[in-house]
Amino acid sequence: MKITAVLGSPRDASVSTRIAMRLIEGARNAGHKVKIYKINEMDILGCHGCGCCRKYDTDCVIEDDMEEYFKDLRESEALILTSPNYYSHVAGPMITFMNRHYCLLDKDKNPRLPREIKLVCVFAQGAPAGYEKYLPNYDWYISTFTSKNMELAGKIIAGGDSDVSEEGEIMTKAYALGKSL
Repeated sequence: MKITAVLGSPRDASVSTRIAMRLIEGARNAGHKVKIYKINEMDILGCHGCGCCRKYDTDCVIEDDMEEYFKDLRESEALILTSPNYYSHVAGPMITFMNRHYCLLDKDKNPRLPREIKLVCVFAQGAPAGYEKYLPNYDWYISTFTSKNMELAGKIIAGGDSDVSEEGEIMTKAYALGKSL
């Protein structure tokens, strides 16, 4: 299976990235191929709202690093998304990334992806893991992707009080989730 992963933290050693890398390790150990994108290293413009994607039934016409990503996404059977929580929400670059998925619906708002794609989301926050205020924000973010023919296969939320050691519950869950894809 081919998997595309988009890491939303600007820091390689961040909690969300570390969890994602453990998830990816599980996926690779299960024999899957994983293409990793680091949002902080990508050249991504915001959606222009031009409507060309829906008018011409095509991926976004903006020429930037999303072109390669969309090609990989169409060939993938799973998508891993990660983001730290900045000011009660996913990081700004991940919002811009999300907005560019507008093109994955046709003019009748039907998904344009060739098949269902499994979706795994990893969020890290400074607040405790069970902090309810952030949950609707994560669900809203996820819904943008599930409305495009993606099925949520797993969600991990690491709070500031979470054990993210290599042997901890979150890393164990991440590895098992990656392996199960």
